Parts: sequence; structure tokens; C-alpha cells
Amino acid sequence: PPPPSGLRTFTMAGAAPNKATVKSVLSADTVIVMGQPVGGPPPEKTITLAGIISPRLGRRDGTQKDEPFAWPAREFLRKACVGKAVTFELEETVASIGKSFGHVYLDGENLSTLIVQAGWAKVKPPMGNNPTRTAYQEELQRMEAQAQSAGIGMWSKDAGSMTTIRNVIMPGDAGYDAKDVLDNFKGQAQTLITEQFRDGATVRGYLLPSFHWVTVFLSGVSCPGFKRAEEPGGADIPEAFAQEAKYFMESRLLNREVSVVLEGVDKYNNFYGSILHPQFNISVELLKVGLAKVVDWSAKFTKDPELLYKAERLAKERRQRIWKDYVAPVRSAGAASAAEFVGKVAEVISGDFLVVKDSAMPPVEHRIALSSIRTPKLGRRDQKDEAWAWEAREFLRSRLIGRKVTVGIDYIRPLPNSTTGETERVFASVSEGANNVAVALVANGLATVMKHRQDDQDRSLYYDDLIQAEAAAARDKKGLHGDATPPTRHINDVSNSSATAQAKQMFGFVQRAGRLQGIVQHVVNGARYKVLIPKQSCVISLALAGVRCPTTGRKDGEPGEPYGEEAYAFARDKCLQHDVEVEVHAQDKIGTMIGRLYIHKQDMGVTLLKEGYARTSGRDMTNEMEEAEKGAQQKRLRTWEKYDAELEAEKAAAEAAEVVESATSGEATQVTVTEVVDAVTFYVHPTGAEQQIAYVADRLAAMVVKEDGEFRPKVGEVVCAKFSADDLWYRARVEARKGDTCSVLFIDYGNGEDVPVSRLRPLPSSVPTPVACPPQALEYKLAYIKPPKDEEFKNEAMACVQEILAASNGVVSAKMEYRERSGRCHVMMMDPASGKSFNSILLRNGLAKLERRRQDTPGLKDDQAEAKRERLCIWQYGDAVDSDEDDNRMAEDVAKAKQKTAGGR
Repeated sequence: PPPPSGLRTFTMAGAAPNKATVKSVLSADTVIVMGQPVGGPPPEKTITLAGIISPRLGRRDGTQKDEPFAWPAREFLRKACVGKAVTFELEETVASIGKSFGHVYLDGENLSTLIVQAGWAKVKPPMGNNPTRTAYQEELQRMEAQAQSAGIGMWSKDAGSMTTIRNVIMPGDAGYDAKDVLDNFKGQAQTLITEQFRDGATVRGYLLPSFHWVTVFLSGVSCPGFKRAEEPGGADIPEAFAQEAKYFMESRLLNREVSVVLEGVDKYNNFYGSILHPQFNISVELLKVGLAKVVDWSAKFTKDPELLYKAERLAKERRQRIWKDYVAPVRSAGAASAAEFVGKVAEVISGDFLVVKDSAMPPVEHRIALSSIRTPKLGRRDQKDEAWAWEAREFLRSRLIGRKVTVGIDYIRPLPNSTTGETERVFASVSEGANNVAVALVANGLATVMKHRQDDQDRSLYYDDLIQAEAAAARDKKGLHGDATPPTRHINDVSNSSATAQAKQMFGFVQRAGRLQGIVQHVVNGARYKVLIPKQSCVISLALAGVRCPTTGRKDGEPGEPYGEEAYAFARDKCLQHDVEVEVHAQDKIGTMIGRLYIHKQDMGVTLLKEGYARTSGRDMTNEMEEAEKGAQQKRLRTWEKYDAELEAEKAAAEAAEVVESATSGEATQVTVTEVVDAVTFYVHPTGAEQQIAYVADRLAAMVVKEDGEFRPKVGEVVCAKFSADDLWYRARVEARKGDTCSVLFIDYGNGEDVPVSRLRPLPSSVPTPVACPPQALEYKLAYIKPPKDEEFKNEAMACVQEILAASNGVVSAKMEYRERSGRCHVMMMDPASGKSFNSILLRNGLAKLERRRQDTPGLKDDQAEAKRERLCIWQYGDAVDSDEDDNRMAEDVAKAKQKTAGGR
């Protein structure tokens, strides 16, 4: 019906007459409408629909229950009109009860008509003499009668009408415990009808269908709020932009049915959660327009906190609303003078601490801590690393060591109680190209962001980026934020002098493995390093073969040799924490491996010689080393600055003479094999050893044996040991010890066994020491070859060697090819019967192979080639290989060959 005439109207300030938007629905006959905002929150009006009366809703606290059908009636009107544009007219305002009565039109249709037709309200009887109003009421009564006869709405004949009365569950002792509700609903989207907004980030409403009355704080978001008035009954005092934030939310969500995910609770039974909307993320929208800030601790509740930080950052950059006075962070005054510098990363101490060498002349090293982040700590001495500590440092090391970076100093803090001598610590942002190192660490879950106070300006210049990266890492459950833990690392450090026995045990593994990948952990001096071998899970001490660098000064004040410190600095700059390759050739008596170190495919020994930081030494030098040294001599570089060609020539001639004399004395000699270690390793007695052995035996037989229950021999010590086979005493060296049992080597015979400590005695003064009478068993190794790895062929090679020795009663001739520093001789051992060398016989029968670096040895290479051609023993399936990868490949080939053979049969 057309709107009745003659009614008084209410016009909203600043808006078109009678136009408004329905803000909320209080009951089926009462709505709140609002106009357009002009310089502040919009005007509002509560209107009770004239001519009708609907069932009354009860109080939430339970003191008054709903009338039947009150809730479905309210819901009918809410769904029909909330948030929609309407027009309205006021009939009258009754001051005594504080109500305004009127008519509200949705798309031209009176809301009272809609409600009565749907059966959700009763019609008031006509009052007064206004014919138009009377006709309107009579029309409503006709509609009411139709609804009654149809049995719809509140006129339903359904006996279960009382079930439409709500049972509102309030928080507290008499209601529900928020933790229990969270446990039941956490992570599940629940239906929420929003009834109130306390501020832009706090909503109250009903969870359906349970009717829990809940207060929900938006996770990760805080809006300006309202302070209570000082005077009782006074209006709350809004903070800046509080009204605008509240209106922003009410205009979009008040009285709407939304989905909410409950994510946390506080001690006051309030919830933290996220409101889901099919079109937008309301928290993100609040932040984008500058009406909210991100709350770090509760942002972690959300599914994707990174979105919140991005939105906040956008509002900051645009300086919107609460960020209108925002000033981008600048470096603190204490660091302003240093500003930034460009340098090269010299060392990574931990995941958040590194050493950068600047480009000044001379360069200066700066110890830099990364601003505003914290990584897990590496363990000291016997302490274990915290989880992800090694991964964090390795992340930086593998990406930054030796690289050019830009260091921007953010702040400097004093260290009053430092034990390292530092008086202050520099915190900086470090970038490699366009990549911020700290942000990369945080994004990969290897570091956490420090939470600074709002007034703390000592923070990273890229703090917002760090917060955003941490949110993304937490969302993706990376590293520290995930449930998985990194694999436990077990590293066997055999680089210390106290681990000589372990180093000797490890030597065989690393030598046979050939060239291995490694990481230089420490530079001792120009030619000595500690190298981590990941494949073998060990740290070894490595001395460069064939070179000698000047020594550095000692801690006790003893000065080093000229250019010792310079050689150390050069090696440290080139190698420290770099990825390298190592080849181990030999080992000295204190367990130090001797070999080559390659960085970027370049031999470090050759590099040192080229730069004049080292000189060649021993017999391990190569032609390349010799050429490099000659170049440094000619240029008079560093250690060669006083080079005198004639004097050096005389020294070289003298050294050459010594070498020739040694070579001459190394002609083929007759020896007797006393012990066979494996197919290529033996202990022998040289000619004349019998007299020395007899002398030592006499002294041992004459010694007075005393009980010594407190004797605890050390590894490497030469003692008297009683041999189990004949109960006689012999000189022996302790190789290893486990509990009350020692593994010993009988140094005059070459055999060994495990002996109880009770059968060991200190070497008395009457028995000659190894210095007075050297060990009579000499260790010989067949030169240039190595035995099979396969157990079957290893045994066959041993049988071949033992057969030859049995025929000659162990007496053979041997010609020394070269000697290791440890004293082991590499020889060509001859079979008296055939005149051929053991080396040649084993190679020819496919029971040994040439060492990788000796593939071109004259004569022997032909024997190996023949065995390969005839597919003998280790060559039966093609090339024999050494590395683990090649072993796996060979195993696959063998399996395929066997499968093929089986298929043929």
C-alpha cells in the first residue's frame, strides 16, 4: 500500500530526506537506521515499526526468557533488511518511553507489511480518528488473518513452538569455560551472528546453533579504543580514529552472519579468532586503511600472518589515518657516523654473528651481529648445539663466505662485562646484492625476530621485513617453526694431539677415499689446516705436502719467522670456511694427515709458492710446485726477497747429493718377511737383524719382573709385553687401549695382539729403547698398488702372496722406491722363483690395481691392462672403482649381469 499521508518525517543531517541504511535489527519490530557519515560517525535512529507488535526477546543473562517465536521473528527481519538501503517516515516520538514510531520501506514495500504477511507479528488495534491510519491498520489485520489461516510464522500449529526459545550460554562459572569451547571448536569455522562491536577489533555475538555468547578479539589486530568517562554515566572518550574503525566494521559486519575461526583464549574467557568473509579478509582491510596495528604475539594464531604485516606496511607507506605521522626508521644516532661500508665476509661465527673485512688499506676486520634477530646457539666444548644452530651457520657460510656484502650499522651497544675484550657490539643489516641476510635467515625458519618496545629505536632498518618474513616462515612451518628436528650431527674430531690413535685409525679411510669434499674449519698457519670431512664425519689436521711456510709467533711471546704472519693471513683469507677438496697421501707420527688441498680446483700449495709465502720441502713436490717456486724466486717475492741464485744453487746441489746417496743405498736388498698384514703390506727383517733381536731378547730374559698393579700405559708408549703363544717378554708399542686391555704391536716382529694390562710392564733401563736399538721389524708396502676391496678377491690376493713366500721361506729381495715420513717403505718386492715382482704378479692376475695417481707407471700399467682385457678377478665386470658412488654403480652392474646370466640359463 502507498505510504500514509500527513505523517511527520525525520530527515538525516547531510543526507537525502528519508533515506538511510539499516544498521541492525533489535527485534522483529525495531530497527536501527543510519545515514551517511559527514566528518565523523553517521547519525543513527532507532525506529519501532508502527502498528505492529512482535514477540519479545529475553535477556542474555537468563533473567528473562524469550517469548515464543521471538528469535525466528527477529531473524526473518534481520535477513530481509540489515545493511540495505531503505526510506522511512516517523509517526510520533513518545518521550516518556524514549521510542520513535514510524514506517520503514524496503524497495518501496513497508517492513510492517512484510512481517505481518510472514506471520511474525501481531497487529495493534486502530486508535484515533485518522481514516488513513485506520485503513492501514485494517489492511494489516486482513494480512494477519490470512497468516493465521495459513498457519505460518508464529501462527504455526507445530506443537514444538517452544523450541524456538533460545537458551543463551554465557561465559563464567555458571556458563561455559572458554578453553573447553576452544578445544571443541579450534580450527573449525563456526557460524557467528555479530551483535556488537566494542571497537574495531572486538566483536560480540552468538555462536550458532549452540547460542554461546562470545567476545572475540581479532587475532593479530589492535584498533584504537574507547576510554571510560571519568564521570558516572558519561559517554566513553574515543581515541583518535576509534569511531572510524568501529564504523568501518559495523557498516560491513554488524548483524551479519559470518564464519569465525576460534584460535586462542585469555584468562577472562575472551576468544581470539579470525572472521572469514567470502570476499575479503576483514583484518587485512582494517590494516590497509590505517585503522589498526598488527599485534605480534596474537598474529601467530592466524593462518597467514604475513598478509597482516604486508597490509600494515602498505598503510605505513601511504601514511593513512593512525600512520599519518609515520616516519620510516633511520639508523640510530650512535651508528650514524659509521653509516655503512662495503666489505668481504671473512668468517661466519654463528647464524647471527660474522666477521667482515672492509676495503680500507690496510683492511680492518669488523665483528658484526645481525640486527633484531636471534639464532640458536652453537654449543661450546662439551655442550650440544641447540636445534638448527649448525644449519643457521651453514646457511650463512655457504652463501656469504668470501662474498662482497654491504654492511649498514643500525645501532651499537656497550659490553660492560665482556670476557673477550670487546667494549661494544655493533649491530648491523648485512646485504649481499639485493638480498638482506637476516631476512633470508628468518624466512627459512633459521632465526627469530627480537620483539622491541615501541619506544626502542635501536632496531633493524628492515624490521618490518623481518616481521613479515617470520610470519611467512611460521605459516609454512619452516625450521624452528616446524615440528621436525634436524638430524643429529656426530663429528669425530681427530685433529687434536690427544686424538693421535683415532687419527691413525681414520687415516686409512681418508687415504683410500681419494679426493674428498671438505670445509676448512681453522687455519693453524700457512701450510696447516683443520678440515671437516662431511662424508667421513670427522675433522682432520692436514699439512700441505711438499711445501713449508714460515712459522707464526707463539702465544708465549716467542716471535715467528719472517712472513709467517703474512702467510697465515693469506691462507686464512683464501681458505677459512671455504669449500675445498683434500687428498691425503701420508701421515706423520702425531697423527697429522699429509696431502693436498684444492680450492676452486687450484692446489693451495702451488698458490702459496707462487706468492712467495712458502718454499718446497721434501720429496712430495711436483713439477708444478717447482715451476711456481722458480717464478717467485725470479720475482723475489716475500720469502725470496733476498734470493741469491748462486747460493741457492749450492744448497740445491748439496741436497741433490744427499738424495743420490740415499737412492744408492736403497738398491735391492734381501729381507725376510715376518708378518703379512694384507696382500700389499708386510713387516720384514733386514739382513743382520738376527743379532740385534738376540741382544734384545737376552736383555728381556734377564730383566727382573715386578708386580705393578698401578701401571697404566699410554697409547704410543713402548713397553714390555708378554706374548700369549710362548709367555715370553717382547718389546711392544701400545696402539690402542680399551678398559684393562691394550692392543699392542710387537715392534721387532710386526705382529700384534690384545694384551691385558696385567701382562704389560714399563720398559726397564736394562732393555734398549727404540732410540738405542731401532725396531727390527720394518714396514714395507708394495709400491704403486692397492689391494681389492671385495672380501673374496682380498683373500685370494693374500693366498697368492703367502704361496710365493712359502716357496721361498719368506726370503725375498726388495728395492725401495720411496719412503714416507712415518718410516714406511714403498718397495718393489721380487719373487725369487719367477724373477717377477709381487707388484706385477698381483696386477697381472687381477688381484690388485694401480693407485689413481700411478696409472702411468711403466711396466705395471701393462700388467693391469692385460688383466682388464682378460676380465680377471676384480675386472670381471669391467672397471673396478673406489668411491662409494662408483661402488654402488658397480653393484648395480653386477646385479644386472647376474640377472642376465640367470635369464640366459
